[in-house]
Amino acid sequence: MLFIVKSYPLKAVAIKTLQQAFRRADSDQALVLIDDGVYYAQQTDGGLANIIGASENLRRSATSMFALQEDMALRGISDSVSQKLDHEAGSEHDTSSITPVSLDAFVALTDTFYPIVYL
Repeated sequence: MLFIVKSYPLKAVAIKTLQQAFRRADSDQALVLIDDGVYYAQQTDGGLANIIGASENLRRSATSMFALQEDMALRGISDSVSQKLDHEAGSEHDTSSITPVSLDAFVALTDTFYPIVYL
């Protein structure tokens, strides 16, 4: 299942929708896309909660979050991710990384995932 988020930070309705979706049995296959310009991927074994805040109590699963914005450091999302990664840098279980995503890869993702949910 592919979630395309049209605004960030996430609104309450979007968070509720994601919480419900991540409780499903197929949540390991979920992918979140933040639609904001150019492509980069945030992948973490800690799950979506590491990105939008553990206080949201989302189910922790292997999830990829994609943000469509090259200058994320100026947009706040990268800052949030970097702070989280710096805070957990000493953890042996932290396997987070930022990976560029090409336009072809993005098109392939949108072709592969179904259904697509816009938030």
